[in-house]
Amino acid sequence: MTTLRGELRSTATQEAEGSGDNIEEARAAAIAALDLDGFELQQVNAVTSKATGETTVRAVARARDLKPHEATGRTYDEALQAFRSSIPEGWQAQNMREVRE
Repeated sequence: MTTLRGELRSTATQEAEGSGDNIEEARAAAIAALDLDGFELQQVNAVTSKATGETTVRAVARARDLKPHEATGRTYDEALQAFRSSIPEGWQAQNMREVRE
């Protein structure tokens, strides 16, 4: 029997837009519109910018949730297939290792 253990990360994200008279105000507004409890800021991009300086910015945050994951099979290939096929929707594998006992 082969056992594979690893860690899964949530793929949940949240987005918010903010506008302001300049890019700094727009950035602050977009970040303030996010609930960062359990999330980390990943990206902030300008969406629109006018000649007057008025700007709209989009901020994206990603969940920090992690959880362990394990699967077993008769061979490494079967364990790998079981590991991959048992990853729940909304999660992705971050790492995986073979456990030898």
